[in-house]
Amino acid sequence: MKSLTTLLLLFISMSLCNAQTDLEIGSVYIKRAEQSYLDNEMGKAREYFDKAITYIKEINDSRVARIGTILSFDIKDYTKAKILAQRYFELEQEKTSEDYFEMLELYVTIDEAIKQRAIEEERNRLEQLKLAKEKRRLDSLTNLWHEKSQKFYIEIDSIGDFNKYNLAIYKSKDYLGIMDDYGRILMKADTFPHAIAYDGYIIFMNDLERPTRLFCFNSKTQEKFLLPDVTAFNPQAYDYGEIMLPRANGLLVTYPKNCKDVVVFNLNSKEFRAIEDKKELLKNLKKNDIIDKYDKDLNVRIEKQWYAIGNSVGGNFYALFNEDKELHGFISASDGRVYTSDYYSNFGGFCDNKFQVIENGKTIWMDAEGIKYYSNENLSGAYSGTTKFVKTDQGKFKILQKDKGKDVLIKGNETLHLLEDFIEQRSK
Repeated sequence: MKSLTTLLLLFISMSLCNAQTDLEIGSVYIKRAEQSYLDNEMGKAREYFDKAITYIKEINDSRVARIGTILSFDIKDYTKAKILAQRYFELEQEKTSEDYFEMLELYVTIDEAIKQRAIEEERNRLEQLKLAKEKRRLDSLTNLWHEKSQKFYIEIDSIGDFNKYNLAIYKSKDYLGIMDDYGRILMKADTFPHAIAYDGYIIFMNDLERPTRLFCFNSKTQEKFLLPDVTAFNPQAYDYGEIMLPRANGLLVTYPKNCKDVVVFNLNSKEFRAIEDKKELLKNLKKNDIIDKYDKDLNVRIEKQWYAIGNSVGGNFYALFNEDKELHGFISASDGRVYTSDYYSNFGGFCDNKFQVIENGKTIWMDAEGIKYYSNENLSGAYSGTTKFVKTDQGKFKILQKDKGKDVLIKGNETLHLLEDFIEQRSK
């Protein structure tokens, strides 16, 4: 029993000794912290103070509370500074010292800083609420705009230039159609993969080299119709062959295969043109020494060669075919000049004193006197509107038009301001 009592007393003695040692070590670090503070080395002072606190389990010295308050205030840890300052006032007995009044002044400053921080935190909280509310509003408007904008996008592959009638050829899934500058479809792209356009007419074809179906669209009147089958012109014709440019007077010339003639179709009257009285024509050509002679089958001889005379492409020009039903060229009934197809392969319809002529595979223009021109006015005209078709990154097209100097989306009779302007309008 005596031995147990001795051990207990020894343990208590060692604990008290160790506690005393911790306080002494803590005191050393407090002194270093105070000196570093006086030397204006605040970082080092805080480092010493933090070490001191690891040894001082409870602050029972006003000096420790004072330096802790000052260092906490320096890093704007006002809550900790206030707690330490209150501990200082609890421990400090000398209420009239200069340090006491300095701490009192610092305490007031700390208290004011805490209140100001609370005000700022509340202001920040309210500002965050306001920003969150504004974000929700903007997100809602943005989602609404995206929902509304979907119907303004057009899923087509491409679109050509608009003419003066505000119409253009568009392409969708390998087929061609017609759309106006408001995105309205006047002819759906689901039947014809090829088209040519000139002088306000658009001719659609089911095949580029040997078309059997032609469809006409008149840009000016917006009338559209399917041309008759080529066999209605000549039962032996396989197809319409090469298609020349349609002209403003409605003449469309084509060169069907296996046919000793040229198709001349009037797009206005919707009928094939033909020589009304070929025999009377040949009499006049013979009389005017344009041809040497003609036979009972109404073939003509020119410079000892026999030809079949075909349709007129206008301008008093007639097609000539050899015995193999091949196009030999064109003869002017006015002066007898022959324009052979080995150089001038095809003539288009005559309009405004000019033919379209294919020379060495390229289009040129020629008047009735044989004078060549390398350009001609396309009466389809130039587009004068402000609409722009813009392809998006998703491959769709959007239609933009100006409204009071700003771009808006349009489709048909509907408009939608762009996102930024849409939000701005609803923020007023």
